[in-house]
Amino acid sequence: MIARYNVLCVMAAAALTLARAHAAPQTDAKLVEIAAALSGNEAHRADLLATAALSDPDLTGLQKARLLLNRGLALELQGAHAGALVDLTQAIDSRALPQSEQAFALFERGMALDGAGRLTDALGDYDASLKLSAGDAAALNNRANVLRRLSRFDEARRDYLASLAAGNSHPEYPYYGLGQVAEAQNDAEAARSNYAKAVAANPAYGLAADRLKALGGQQAGGATDDGVIHLRPPQGMAAQTAAPAPAPAATQAKIPAVPPLPNPSPPRLRSLAELARAASAPLPLRPAIMDRGAGTAGASQVQLGSWRQEAEATEAWARAVRQAGGDLAGLSPRIVAVDLPGRGRYYRLRVSPDEGATKFCASLTAKGLDCLPVRD
Repeated sequence: MIARYNVLCVMAAAALTLARAHAAPQTDAKLVEIAAALSGNEAHRADLLATAALSDPDLTGLQKARLLLNRGLALELQGAHAGALVDLTQAIDSRALPQSEQAFALFERGMALDGAGRLTDALGDYDASLKLSAGDAAALNNRANVLRRLSRFDEARRDYLASLAAGNSHPEYPYYGLGQVAEAQNDAEAARSNYAKAVAANPAYGLAADRLKALGGQQAGGATDDGVIHLRPPQGMAAQTAAPAPAPAATQAKIPAVPPLPNPSPPRLRSLAELARAASAPLPLRPAIMDRGAGTAGASQVQLGSWRQEAEATEAWARAVRQAGGDLAGLSPRIVAVDLPGRGRYYRLRVSPDEGATKFCASLTAKGLDCLPVRD
């Protein structure tokens, strides 16, 4: 997955060069800067850049939609899911995005709803995305996950096989899904065969390795996928599959694409899924990923960052206490482990301040700390 992030960084740099060569407006250059921040795991910076750019009263409809899409991605990566859903929905409902970007926005919102367990809504967004981007391997895989969890096994199998036929760059995901379907239908032999194919495609894919072992199959390679991208607070997520069995088949994530500039054609990365030519009339749209095991529902909290390892979050708390100059005195930290579909597990550092979260964050931000008001 690191390679995909690196390719995206190269694309961002190339798009920025194009922006300069074509004397693109300031907002278009800002969009490239935001996309580069997202590809570099700097979700908080991308959020700030997009928010500042959205204050321009002279934005075109397309520029505003692209800024909302990028800010929605940044908010989702930071765990501000309610805000992410609002931004993604506004971007989609504007109807200003080109077809490929509209498909991408629908996919992202579908993945957020999928992770929240809102299966019917997620299915609607995956359907709409595939109507605009037929043959998208990631969307086919994720729609199959939803169909399987709705016990629509024949349709799920169809989509998993279609995802493989479309050249899915992570075949372990649809193979694992096919194994889950076979298990649900009490076909242990077919389940073992598909889990074995998933492990052969990625020996470190723990979900498939665990199920293969449980069914008496030969386990190859490591048992867990421990990820390769380490987070820097409070920037984004790594791509990793880390949900415990019996979890849904790994949801396949797309890395945020560099927004195309007005004149040049948008760059394409086949490994991120084909941006197909299809398209039909306007589609009915349906309106993010929720924390699991979070504390008191509705409690006002602030988030100080996200880390790949729990120990890193613990160390970050000690540093924050020293830097906060008393603002964190008397508060107890809470480290929340969260599994994001297709992005993996990370650890969020949160506290519940005595005063209002917005005012509290303003004080910490003035002291150089990252702080984001959140609610469970």
